[in-house]
Amino acid sequence: MRPTLAAAALVVLAASEARADSEKALSGGLGWATFSIPGSGPPMNNQPPPAVTPDLGGALSLMYEQMIGSDVGIRAEVAGGLFRGGEGKDQSPTAYAGLADAGLVFRFDVLKYVPYAFAGLGVVYTGGGPITGGLDPVLAIGGGLDILYSRQYSYGFEGRLASFGGDVTVFTLGIRGTTRWGYF
Repeated sequence: MRPTLAAAALVVLAASEARADSEKALSGGLGWATFSIPGSGPPMNNQPPPAVTPDLGGALSLMYEQMIGSDVGIRAEVAGGLFRGGEGKDQSPTAYAGLADAGLVFRFDVLKYVPYAFAGLGVVYTGGGPITGGLDPVLAIGGGLDILYSRQYSYGFEGRLASFGGDVTVFTLGIRGTTRWGYF
């Protein structure tokens, strides 16, 4: 009886689903970006001045993820954005933003299409054009969809909103490619 139970236990353990507890991922992203800052100047018709936004912007990002369970992981990212437009008189037409944050990622499923959400705390450094330069704390939240090409590679879409106590809010939307390792 004991050899039968041991054999049954071995079959159950061998047939159980693979866990992603030690999976690591490195992703790079490219996308569209914009910012928003409160308008300056006197109120018009008892309305505050309109927010200032650029005409064009782009972002590059790099993300690292380490899963600590099958659905939850830690995530660190750096991103940079370059913007054109939104300037006023005697201002440069070029503005920039750099973001670094760390937080958590939650994956909703482990199939070919994997939606995920993330949140992190960090800093944003801004300057140029209409943006008053400086370093501000930031809360970055967002989500995306990973499309698994294979167990090791995926591509997908991601959106990120970064804002907190400062005047600048940065939004990015783009594509990303990912490579994974250490998943068994």
